Amino acid sequence: MTSRDLIDASGYDRKGFASRYDRYRPRPPRALLDVLCRYARVERPALVVDLGCGTGLSTVAWSGVAERAIGVEPNAAMLAAAPPAPGVEYREAFAQDTGLDDGCADIVTCSQSLHWMEPEPTLTEAAGILRRGGVFAAYDYDWPPIVDPELDAAYAEYQRRRARFREAHGIQRGGDRWPKHEHLERMRASGRFGFCRELLLHSVEQGDADRIVGFTRSLGLPVVDLSYEDADDELGVHELAAVAERVLGDRTVPFVFGYRVRIGVR
Repeated sequence: MTSRDLIDASGYDRKGFASRYDRYRPRPPRALLDVLCRYARVERPALVVDLGCGTGLSTVAWSGVAERAIGVEPNAAMLAAAPPAPGVEYREAFAQDTGLDDGCADIVTCSQSLHWMEPEPTLTEAAGILRRGGVFAAYDYDWPPIVDPELDAAYAEYQRRRARFREAHGIQRGGDRWPKHEHLERMRASGRFGFCRELLLHSVEQGDADRIVGFTRSLGLPVVDLSYEDADDELGVHELAAVAERVLGDRTVPFVFGYRVRIGVR
């Protein structure tokens, strides 16, 4: 498979964004779920609510762990790609207006999504639907995953090109308004939680050269007046793909994802 094939296999087509997101993004590790249950002081949660669930990656993880899990997502296209699972349901709604009853949930999560949400109403809603002693968790994974130092360097250079691309085309990054590194302080300042802390975890998943490029594609291409080919050249995705192919070849290797978890106990 050539580097061009790696790119063409993933594509920029926004109609396929949800399926690429679901295929290439990591799943939350079981250790994270166990920690949240411990802090909520419950072995099997009666209800987990996952805000901004996207394609349900972080919702389905609770199937068989919680009695019920509800994924809340305003984007119908993302929900359409969410798979069914025992005990899992979805609703099309915004995080600050879920329509759920007060005090109904043991755990409320935001997986790689809180930076898209208006903080004050979202934290108010999350605290409102939590029972007393329930846990809110906003968690994000670091990327790229730990794979190889040459790939790390190539990805860092790609990120620099992507930053220049956004600047040249006047595109705001998702985390520009509410940066992830400020989540914990905003949670504390909200006054909605009696105790807050941050912890670090990691997960290990298998990946190959295709996943390196696919993950890059799952970040989404901003809508600009460029052909896909011109955007490829400006972003230098082919260069990243070539490095992934040279370093990994046809091998499948462990990808290590670091997780930053901000916890608030109601």
